Amino acid sequence: MTETSQTALAQDLGFQPGEVLRTFGMRRSGNHAIINWLLRNAEGNSTFLNNCTIGKAATQSWRAVEVNAKRMPIKRGTPISDVTAGVGDGALLVVSYEDFLPDPDEGGEGLTTDVPMDLIKRDIVLYRHFMNWSASLLRKIQANEDQDTLVCLRIMMVALDKYRELLELVSNSANNDFLPINYDRWVARPRYRARILQELGLPHKDNSLGSVQPYGGGSSFQKGVKLADKLATDERWREMVNDPAYQLVLLAASQDRELVELMQKLMPADADMLVAYLDQAQFPYHVEVAD
Repeated sequence: MTETSQTALAQDLGFQPGEVLRTFGMRRSGNHAIINWLLRNAEGNSTFLNNCTIGKAATQSWRAVEVNAKRMPIKRGTPISDVTAGVGDGALLVVSYEDFLPDPDEGGEGLTTDVPMDLIKRDIVLYRHFMNWSASLLRKIQANEDQDTLVCLRIMMVALDKYRELLELVSNSANNDFLPINYDRWVARPRYRARILQELGLPHKDNSLGSVQPYGGGSSFQKGVKLADKLATDERWREMVNDPAYQLVLLAASQDRELVELMQKLMPADADMLVAYLDQAQFPYHVEVAD
């Protein structure tokens, strides 16, 4: 890290970060729940820059700012140091990106222009099992009154392609420098959470699931729930399975052979549910046509 880049980052933040974590994940994958947990387990103080823009300075392209896991009242265009200057040198900095996947061959280079690569301790890839992720994302999209069913389905088809790329990245994590964190295992297994903290060199201070995070309107299904351990995050697909649009999403996903193969490797229960749905739906349906 050059002295110039180090000084510039410290001036923008109002402090010199000790370590930086970057997270990459698709919407409705438990991103903010996991990030909040990381912040709660920081060695000391922390700053979180939410949903930054790829290829730009994180200190200028953030969508929201948190200090010590609390969202700060700051408007875009305002110097970030107005709310982060008191954090103190050595604090943990977390920078997040949504609906973008880093190129494993490039090792995350050039994505965060104001943070030198040798300051980044780890790049984290967050993912959620298919059935509940797809149900949650569709429900979130459907909540936008200006988007009809066809628009929702177009968005979901693009998301399916990106999700397959995500699973490819996770599947090859042994050959790259990205640390995958599975939201479903994170929710269900305290030992898994503890092992991730150890992997990242973070102290084991608070291994609870914490509070429901407000980003994206919070839960798409249980608006009044405040504590994350009260969310039925593993039941979302059951609540959507009779939705015609969701049925089309499942049918489309079932025709993507690479996606299904990745699911069989990384989340076999979801792959089995998808295949079972395909069987009961009798799709594709062949009709003999007379000459």
